Amino acid sequence: MRSGIIGVLALGLAGCATRLAEAPVVAPVDAEAEAVLKTIDTFLLAIGNGDRELQKSIELPDGGLAIYRTKDGAAGPVRRMPASDFQKPTPDHDPFVEMYWDPSVDVRGPFAQVWSRYVLMDNGAPVHCGINAFQLVKLEEAWKIQSALSSMEPEACAEFDAANATGLRPRDGWRETPNR
Repeated sequence: MRSGIIGVLALGLAGCATRLAEAPVVAPVDAEAEAVLKTIDTFLLAIGNGDRELQKSIELPDGGLAIYRTKDGAAGPVRRMPASDFQKPTPDHDPFVEMYWDPSVDVRGPFAQVWSRYVLMDNGAPVHCGINAFQLVKLEEAWKIQSALSSMEPEACAEFDAANATGLRPRDGWRETPNR
């Protein structure tokens, strides 16, 4: 009897899992999540366009960044730095385009995090793809980037199907080549 009940429960749970796996996942779009994404858009435009002042306006100076690059599929060392040391453009800064898609946004009170895949392009050609993860804090009614993590994975563009990504952000405002 006991094994019969357990079997029925297991079948019922398996059926629920199957239905959940088949259900489309739709992220809620609300004003606060959109404000968080606009901050990420501004950050990417600032670093791509070499606009250090715009970048400083949306990141916390005591924040931090961590980046790693893969080579032949193996992760290299993690490079950590304070936000103040990241992306110090020079007058001859070569602009690039970095866009992301399908972001996961979580907001709870004055904290937010964003996780997404991205593609970095130079002169219209993909250089590498990866994952960006941002943590933000809302201070004085404005979202600021506290920390960012980024992988640089040249081999990931095919895995992520970056060539067919839709809903790319940010779309406008680049100094480099026009977006697709």
